[in-house]
Amino acid sequence: MRLLKIALAQLRSNLHDKNKNLKRVFGTMEAAKDQGADFVLFPELFLTGFLLNEQVEELAESVEGELITKVKKYAKELQIGVILGFPERHRFKIYNSAVFINKEGEIVGTYRKIHLFDHENSYFTSGDSIPVFDTPQGKFGVMITYDMEFPEVARILALKGAEVVFVLCANMIPYEHHQHVYLRSRALENHIFIAAANKVGLEDDYVYFGESEVINPNGHCVFKSLNNEDLAIVDIDLSSSASSKEILNYLDNRKSDLYRREGL
Repeated sequence: MRLLKIALAQLRSNLHDKNKNLKRVFGTMEAAKDQGADFVLFPELFLTGFLLNEQVEELAESVEGELITKVKKYAKELQIGVILGFPERHRFKIYNSAVFINKEGEIVGTYRKIHLFDHENSYFTSGDSIPVFDTPQGKFGVMITYDMEFPEVARILALKGAEVVFVLCANMIPYEHHQHVYLRSRALENHIFIAAANKVGLEDDYVYFGESEVINPNGHCVFKSLNNEDLAIVDIDLSSSASSKEILNYLDNRKSDLYRREGL
């Protein structure tokens, strides 16, 4: 068995207040560590709140910025990994990003959201890479909310060897059904674990519904939260992904040459 303990931080965030949110990040890291978690996963743009609009310019920071540096130092002190959503400033552009920090407080990499939803296109630049982060605990990928609705991202991560895909969500009512369907589909069709942390609470007229989940490589839900704040600790056995393929084996049974000839 190769056990991994994941903490899903289904929380409210304070819109535009990075310092308050940072305190919540620290408190959540402590609680997750106390329960033995290897990694704690936060929702999309947790450090600032989701509805940033024009204020994204003043709230964005680089991975070398003050707040991310503080998270790195605390991750090293606690010896816990962190996947945290924030607006990233990089080379004169702003991205909707997730920083992946390992247990040593080192940035393994940054994922920049590729598929921007609705008004996000006015404020963010779309990411242009799909990295896999290699750690002593396993190989991991990241998606951010709307990315889950495009099968190509999870498929590429699976082909690159990702065993777990962490999804940072800011899904609001009425998209509950969408979240459930896409998370299960991405796990089943790629024989991978999917772990998703969705936020809760209100921002303007939007209600975030939570229902954070972990889905196993057979497409079965092994944990699902409700609609309130929650810090769930979920154990998964990474070695079980191989047995999920069996005769289905979607990755090996693909017809890549045919797909290319047909323009995919």
